[in-house]
Amino acid sequence: MILWHFPDVMHSSFKKEYDNIAWRNNEREFQAWCEGQTGYQIVDAGMRELNETGYMHNRVRMVVASFLTKHLLIDWRWGEAYFAKKLLDYDLAANNGGWQWAAGSGCDAAPYFRVFNPTLQAQKFDKAGKYIRRWVPEIDELTYVAPIVNHEMARKRALEVYGKALKP
Repeated sequence: MILWHFPDVMHSSFKKEYDNIAWRNNEREFQAWCEGQTGYQIVDAGMRELNETGYMHNRVRMVVASFLTKHLLIDWRWGEAYFAKKLLDYDLAANNGGWQWAAGSGCDAAPYFRVFNPTLQAQKFDKAGKYIRRWVPEIDELTYVAPIVNHEMARKRALEVYGKALKP
């Protein structure tokens, strides 16, 4: 319905003021996210699952999308395009709506100040670590990549950047 009545969402935010966000769009960090090399276990597991199978659980989709848009401040359209290439269950309307929800720019989006903590999400939804260990078998080894960004710093930065863009 949203895509039909508001076709501009294919290229811009439903909430137009979100097009004012000063995205960092760091290509190195985007590549690390794509490859499942962020140092955040649930994010890495989800991206590796997507790359290998073309599928990702909905909860993990929300976590990886939030991480890309809020922690790394990479434009939601980059993530949307990556998912469009990789998902076997790809649907333009659902993909667009999900990404805009995560970024805060959609019609029924999570508020911009909702920044998922990927560590807490993993503890809450993968208590035994079965999902993570399946996709990130090296997590207990010294070879597992260090986090590419500090959660608290990234959360604070996202709130500042979003806050500036959305000032009336």
